[in-house]
Amino acid sequence: MKFVQLEIPERFIFEDKVSGKDFERPRYQAMLNMLREGDLLYMDSLDRLGRDYDGITREWKYITQEIKADIVCLDNQELFDSRKFRSMGKIGKLLEDQMLSMLAYFADV
Repeated sequence: MKFVQLEIPERFIFEDKVSGKDFERPRYQAMLNMLREGDLLYMDSLDRLGRDYDGITREWKYITQEIKADIVCLDNQELFDSRKFRSMGKIGKLLEDQMLSMLAYFADV
């Protein structure tokens, strides 16, 4: 498992066994309740966050802008790491929005 290689303690690995069609998944909600500003959230891929465009973009922005945690998508971490976008200032926000829109669209189809 990728998360073992990252040396993430088992208690901080949240895996739902139910469909990602909505965001009321028990383990997802538990993870959200634990996230704090400055935390780093690793996901296998963006489609693990959710299955619909609006929900993915809403949750991504909630985590990165409201909670102020960062997200890394392991299947494409060179491209999709919110820390990189944050460090670019306003142009980073634009690039993040564009990339998020495109990848969320593909997760939705």
